[in-house]
Amino acid sequence: MNGNDVLPEFPKFRNLTIVDKALLDPLFKVMQPQMSELTFTNLFVWNEAGPVQLSRLDKTVLLQRKRIRDGKNVLLPPLTKEPISAVLESMKKAAAENHPKMLFYSMESEQAKQLSQRFRVEPDRDDWDYVYLTSDLADLPGDKYHSKRNFITRCVSTYKCEYAKLNATVVNDCLQLQTEWCNLRKCDSVPSLEAENKAIKTIFDNYELLAVSGGAAYVDGKLEAFTIAEPLNNDTAVIHFEKVNPEITGLYQLINQWFCQNALRSFKFVNREQDLGVPGLRKAKLSYHPHHMVEKYLASIT
Repeated sequence: MNGNDVLPEFPKFRNLTIVDKALLDPLFKVMQPQMSELTFTNLFVWNEAGPVQLSRLDKTVLLQRKRIRDGKNVLLPPLTKEPISAVLESMKKAAAENHPKMLFYSMESEQAKQLSQRFRVEPDRDDWDYVYLTSDLADLPGDKYHSKRNFITRCVSTYKCEYAKLNATVVNDCLQLQTEWCNLRKCDSVPSLEAENKAIKTIFDNYELLAVSGGAAYVDGKLEAFTIAEPLNNDTAVIHFEKVNPEITGLYQLINQWFCQNALRSFKFVNREQDLGVPGLRKAKLSYHPHHMVEKYLASIT
């Protein structure tokens, strides 16, 4: 029996659990995904706020997720090497007329072209991932990163800053920073911030099982920044969370550079996920000059 045998046949789904890591990780390794959503960690830690469900269509594993920002159920790319268009046609036949309209993500332009011939396809710009050369983030070379280097110089010349790898003690300090950050911003009254708060606590509660890596910055002896990442594919790491005390000038730039220097040099690229249409976040991500974007599209299945 393989992992697929424990999944219900499409159009039925069941909820994601921690034991599904053993099923999904090998499939992701074969797929070599580009989309930041396609790691077990991402699916699992956001599962409470945006529930994830699994199904199978013959040997193809299907993932359905409820998007936090608009409440829509979306299908992520099928975990298969088959053409997406063929999988969607099979899904339509399997569901007949009893399955409600769904939405489906596509991540590559060629996939979008396949789907556009038979389905309504629209770009989902707010969900495009920003992908950078690791060497750019680690070295900050040339004039285009001049201001970033200045911020870092100001930070390390003003404070005593130390880098630390993730371990049990550092995790406890990270959780304390997260609590302070949320108390300041009243996370419990802002649904998106509370969802992120729960996701961060989940990743720290399970960091050894999830096999994520992390880095932190201590400023004058107190942890004031942390970041969490994992491999997305053979040449790309994906950064899931980065949290910094905003009152310390230059600390955002410092933890970003330090983590890339100390933990991510073996990867060619760093995926820093999407901006969700937030103007300030978009400006910040663009200011680091992405190498490319992982473009995503929504294809309607009717």
